[in-house]
Amino acid sequence: MEEEKVKDIMEKNILTVESNKNARDCARLMLKKDVGSVIVTHEGLAVGIVTERDLVRKVLADNVDPTKVLASDIMSSPLITIDPDSTMSEAARLMSVYGVRRIVVVSKEGALIGIVTATDLARTLASKKEFKDEALNAIARISPKTESPYR
Repeated sequence: MEEEKVKDIMEKNILTVESNKNARDCARLMLKKDVGSVIVTHEGLAVGIVTERDLVRKVLADNVDPTKVLASDIMSSPLITIDPDSTMSEAARLMSVYGVRRIVVVSKEGALIGIVTATDLARTLASKKEFKDEALNAIARISPKTESPYR
């Protein structure tokens, strides 16, 4: 059986914020959409990513006013990117090499088309094991009480 491609497991609905938005705007958007990151754009181009970890390390831990620090100041950059036709294993390898949990999926032309997370990888693997592997289910945040593992 052929391994899944990134395009088959990625999230296509990507949250973005302009680089001039503040950290509070980023946090509120992430909370509202129940996600752990937003892609930062500048003049239509993806230039970085703000994660929950960035907010903790670069804003909260230093007691910085979240309304006075911009997404561009706290984003992680450059983005780690992957082609949509790459395999799931290649995405996992890049996550491991760069020590990240999210990789941005871009077209050959450089257009932002998705994001793949470590959770996406775990969900795919858990699905292959028919959700019988409790460790994978935990990593993928799949609860036995959840009707669908893809909420």
